[in-house]
Amino acid sequence: MKLAVIGLGGIAHKAYMPLLASKDGIELLFCSQTPETVSTWQERYRIERGTTDLEELVSWRPDAAIVLTPSQTHFSIADSLLDAGIDVLVEKPATLRLDDTRHLAQKADSLGRVMMVAFNRRYAPLHRTAREWWGERSIGTAIFEKHRTQAYHPTIYDQYIDDSIHQIDILRFFCGEAEAISTRVRMEDGLVAAASGMVNLSQNGIGLIINELKAARWQERYTLHGGGVSMRVDAFSRLVFMQGDDERILVEDYAGTWQNALKARGFQGVIDHFLNCVLTRSQPETSAWDALRTQELVEDMAGAANRVDGE
Repeated sequence: MKLAVIGLGGIAHKAYMPLLASKDGIELLFCSQTPETVSTWQERYRIERGTTDLEELVSWRPDAAIVLTPSQTHFSIADSLLDAGIDVLVEKPATLRLDDTRHLAQKADSLGRVMMVAFNRRYAPLHRTAREWWGERSIGTAIFEKHRTQAYHPTIYDQYIDDSIHQIDILRFFCGEAEAISTRVRMEDGLVAAASGMVNLSQNGIGLIINELKAARWQERYTLHGGGVSMRVDAFSRLVFMQGDDERILVEDYAGTWQNALKARGFQGVIDHFLNCVLTRSQPETSAWDALRTQELVEDMAGAANRVDGE
């Protein structure tokens, strides 16, 4: 299989290439903005063909492509690739506009192409085990937290579409579809410093997305309660399932190689699932259509925001 990697920045370096470089049966093609970056990566990974020109890349007729460029370029690149008959995996978000994501979903269907969005948390083994353990139980309250040490975004939409979209998507993974109720935002120095969004879940459950951008360290956890059962997931590392006096604990072992950590974080699952969908011509779990539903919830939650200015 000829697989193009478009965008050779941090996410490609940290998450994708350590896994792709060791895969058998894959001929990699590189595309990035600057000739120096392309040549450096070609030398590092001993790749024969690389370019700064998307049209030239398309002329090499890759079977599939992974798009790791800045979010604002996702739509135009994915649209061109689909037109050329190339299956596409794109980093989240699929695009920055609902209409553009819908357009890609419709085009992929009409052309019979695979169009997948890389929500890596869904593919983390610990998270998939957590959903299995919870099973079909109803959810009374679900809390999805992600905290960082620094604020970056000037609007709640920017915060949600660029960062918190992971928690909004994983809420859908565990809880199903949701409806925005309200969102509270704290602004400091023109940036979103904290946000708390509330949604309705099925069977009258309540979901919360909580972000603090001035925390002590990066933290991410999910907590579910309902029907006499509670479950806590410390993202990628620890799962605790409680029912009465019984408690089950599963700890993810990061020991060994960086590839082990990438598997634990879901990137191995993302790549394997995409390549399998390309080979079997099957619909991805995180297809463009599914990503559209996550993006609709992002927009609804951002639209429900009430701003609270910091002191």
